[in-house]
Amino acid sequence: MQCVTRAGCTLRGFGTALAFAVCVLGGTARGADAVVDVWAAASLREPVSQLARRFEAQAQGRKINLVFGASNALARQIQSGAPADVFLSADDVSVDRLQAAGFVRPETRRVFASNRLVIVAARELTVPLAGPSDLLRPEVKRIALAAPEVPLGRYAREWLAARGLAEAVKARTVVLGDAVATLASVDSGNAEAGIVYLTDARTAKSARIAFSVPAAEQPYIVYVGAVMQGGDQPDLADEFLRLLVSQDGWAVLRAAGFLPPPPTIAPSPDAP
Repeated sequence: MQCVTRAGCTLRGFGTALAFAVCVLGGTARGADAVVDVWAAASLREPVSQLARRFEAQAQGRKINLVFGASNALARQIQSGAPADVFLSADDVSVDRLQAAGFVRPETRRVFASNRLVIVAARELTVPLAGPSDLLRPEVKRIALAAPEVPLGRYAREWLAARGLAEAVKARTVVLGDAVATLASVDSGNAEAGIVYLTDARTAKSARIAFSVPAAEQPYIVYVGAVMQGGDQPDLADEFLRLLVSQDGWAVLRAAGFLPPPPTIAPSPDAP
């Protein structure tokens, strides 16, 4: 399994030429293997990597090439011509844009999971954070947020706006390139607090969950997967996506802390 990643700012701000270079480097050892290029949201690293290993073990001669990053940045690179067979996004907006531009096989599109927001605090922060207003305490000098165009960043700002805090926290905001980098900023102590996915918070090295956004206040968080048009391995790409949305795939996602698709969207026929 080839795994191409740029944690923290994956492909964000890089040119199309570099995106191609990264993918070529990932494929130099392909040989005669059938390689499926799977581009996935950074927050999906743990379960998708596990499912990729399982997929490769099911038959000889098949390989998964993984690229992780912010969903919006990955979609932009795909639209610029970078090779991808499967796209797994942390929102529907990025897939919508690709589909409108003719890059998505619409019949393969699947909503496969959801997530929730939590507020994490750095180990060095000694004052308690028990609710939204505590983000304005003077001890909280820096708040890590993913960039507004990144799904996590958009979700976080939706919640802050609903709580009337969007403007109040702007001066304290540290803007990061993707979900993994947002947590890493709090883990390293570069920010006293941050808004991250629950699934990422579970992997924190030192940061702790201060409080969870209540269920009634959670933004509409949805993970969407699809097979891309014109890929080199359409059949294997479809097979990998079917594994993701199968009962076995859902068990891996659930173990990583992901939630079922939101009830307002019908899950795929193969989903639990």
